[in-house]
Amino acid sequence: MNDIMGLVIGGLHDAVLSGGILWIVVGTFLGIIVGAIPGFTSSMACGILLPVTFVLSPSNALIFLTSVYIATIYGGSITAILLNTPGAPESSATTFDGYKMTLKGQGYEALGISFAASAFGGLLSYIVMIFAMIPIAWFAIKIGSPELFLLALMGISVLATLSKDSVSKTLLSGFVGLLIGTIGILPTGEWRATFGSMYLAEGVQVVPSIIGFFAFSEVLSMMGKEFIVNTEEKTERDIRKIFKGMRMAFQYPLTLIKSSIIGMIIGAIPAAGGTVAAFTSYGEAKRSSKHGDEFGTGYPEGIVAPESANNACTGGALMTTLALGIPGSSTCAVLLSALMIQGLRPGPQLVRDQMPLVYTIIMAAIISQAVMLFMSVCAGYGLTNLLNVPTKILAPVLAVFCISGSFAVRNTVFDVWIMFGFGIIGLLMKEFDFSLPGIVLGIVLGSIADNELIRTHMRYGDGFYTSFVTRPISLILLVIIFLSVFYPLIKDKINFKIRKPNA
Repeated sequence: MNDIMGLVIGGLHDAVLSGGILWIVVGTFLGIIVGAIPGFTSSMACGILLPVTFVLSPSNALIFLTSVYIATIYGGSITAILLNTPGAPESSATTFDGYKMTLKGQGYEALGISFAASAFGGLLSYIVMIFAMIPIAWFAIKIGSPELFLLALMGISVLATLSKDSVSKTLLSGFVGLLIGTIGILPTGEWRATFGSMYLAEGVQVVPSIIGFFAFSEVLSMMGKEFIVNTEEKTERDIRKIFKGMRMAFQYPLTLIKSSIIGMIIGAIPAAGGTVAAFTSYGEAKRSSKHGDEFGTGYPEGIVAPESANNACTGGALMTTLALGIPGSSTCAVLLSALMIQGLRPGPQLVRDQMPLVYTIIMAAIISQAVMLFMSVCAGYGLTNLLNVPTKILAPVLAVFCISGSFAVRNTVFDVWIMFGFGIIGLLMKEFDFSLPGIVLGIVLGSIADNELIRTHMRYGDGFYTSFVTRPISLILLVIIFLSVFYPLIKDKINFKIRKPNA
């Protein structure tokens, strides 16, 4: 314990001095700006800014990129709530209730809820990171293809909870999304549903899909409105409402803690990512909440769950990246590059030989939460004026961001056409009450489930089926999936039997 406290104090000293605090501020500012632009993800931001770190010390280089990484998710929630346009994929689930609150004239409160939940999830993950670097690393290295497949199934089981009216339409939307997610080259080398196109060899890209379904479909729907929010529902700018929203987030302490834990665990699993964490925690919160029927209508708990999870996910991803040398996300792959450029080798050797540097990064991440909270409140207060901009001006500007964000993924016009197509489909889906979250979740999880199932079969052969019950973590995940699917049915029958004698 004394050793850990010594590392914490040393890390805090290095993070504040030697220019560290300056790079936290700069990285946070750039991250929030980039995060608010649809399609410009944290991995893009860190990749573009990587050359800046060439002239920095190892600690300042990693402090800078880590701050950018974390702040991007904060920025993404601002436009997700105000414009139904998630700036980052991790903020997609925030639109479900965040934008609905904006339409009710509660945009300030929704922003405050998002900021507080994000800060709580991120801060908790970094505090856990201080004490759990080694145990989490051991857990993450036990994750194989069977576990990744079951984690994808856990996400898919969320589909039924995402429905507000028609479960069948939500499940159909998710099924179509799963089919779209399976397009591309399989681990076996086969080409599936690519129609000979090289652009589809890597599958349908997630970022243009999310921009199309959520952002561009909203741009198209703006054409029939004068303003995003009806004039009678507009409210005067009032920063006190943001602070009121921040207090509202702590009315759901169990959701904050549970969603943060989900985010940390999923973040520690390589390639799972904050988008999966946000959707999974949202579905779990809706399933377990007494007010689950109100999710998707502008209910505060529907913002608390995804925002605490996607920010806690960064802590889990950093643990895997630093302790194992395996990138917990695409952004962490850029951080690995920064480490190697600085002459450091990520993985167990880094934890063993460079522990002061590891704790400097952790303490910088904790400090960045305070900096980001302040900057996010300022940005949210300023950007709320977007609601007063006529849609004839706002829609073209957002369309430009949608196009540039989709193009920036692979620098190809094909992804822009994908975005256009999904935007039109998304508009029609909203018109006929199909589920946009369902189809997007299917696209995100489809490739993961498909590829990991194939890898499991290739690896275990005849023991394919038993591999899911003979591996401890797989067995635990199977039990969780079983309970999540069947417990609501069992609970209803139990409640019916209890009520029947009193009838």
